[in-house]
Amino acid sequence: MPLLGDVVGHKKIKERLKSALAGRVNHAYLFGGPVGVGKKTIGLAFARALLCRRGRGDACGECDDCVRSERGVHPDLHIIRPEGASIKIHQLRAVQDGAAITAFGSGRQVFLVEQVEKMTLAAANCFLKILEEPPSGVVFILVTDDPARILPTVRSRCQQYRFTPLSGEEVLQVLANTGTGAEYDADSTRVAAALSGGCPGRALAMLSGPDKRGAMLELLMRLVRERPGSAFTPVEELAERENLAEFVNYAIPFFRDVLIWQTTGSAELLINVDRHSYIVELAGTYAKHEVMDILITAEKAFDRLASNVNQRLVLDFLLFKITGLGNDDRG
Repeated sequence: MPLLGDVVGHKKIKERLKSALAGRVNHAYLFGGPVGVGKKTIGLAFARALLCRRGRGDACGECDDCVRSERGVHPDLHIIRPEGASIKIHQLRAVQDGAAITAFGSGRQVFLVEQVEKMTLAAANCFLKILEEPPSGVVFILVTDDPARILPTVRSRCQQYRFTPLSGEEVLQVLANTGTGAEYDADSTRVAAALSGGCPGRALAMLSGPDKRGAMLELLMRLVRERPGSAFTPVEELAERENLAEFVNYAIPFFRDVLIWQTTGSAELLINVDRHSYIVELAGTYAKHEVMDILITAEKAFDRLASNVNQRLVLDFLLFKITGLGNDDRG
């Protein structure tokens, strides 16, 4: 569990939180932003500072409270996570009961709620009652990927912080700080950072989890090499909406790389540097205007999937473009 000062990026948010620690602490904070951007990391660092009896503006990192927080055994730090698909009312009733108990150490209790948007309506209404009459010495830190899904009455009772993506260099710094960068070759680390969208958690997942990008790019190359007949081949790997969204997410920067290679002939600006041979192959397969058509179609597909449009239609139109059968601008 880091100190606030050690967390990479989010400078303005850290400054505001440090000012609160040195002055007046609110009873509830809402941290919202993309998956993996660092909301929970900041939340835990803030919680550690709130429980530290020595620090002013940040945790000292040395006192008993800081040591307990670091080990995840501080009796006044409570983490609430979804049970299954949601946060249930019995969890919030337990929070309500726990908040009424006198703090063990510093006089504060901190409740950090992960994925707060997954509260059931009953749980959210129970939590609203707690926020309306907050117990003395209790601080709530709510972490969410989607603030719009939280009851407006809950949001309005929190100080809200919007987390934005980090720069590519900051993502690389996070990877280096966690030691992850040293475990992988430079190309893989650079690709993960570039494709993370400024979210270190995503980069870490790409490096340490299953190679979904590799699988999706292999599928893309198979579709290209077997075209035009591949447009009519059932693609089982893309049967699920989530898998299709991943395919589109990886296809967009990949075809962007193809266009850059066609335009410059240089690998300096490529994202998928570890798939250079594929990029060269596709650059020789498609004309520039075809690559542009595929990029536009893929970007439309991404937007349509987010708006819950018929998945099969989205997939068919994208496949037709990739395989050279979709030469008009319908859709």
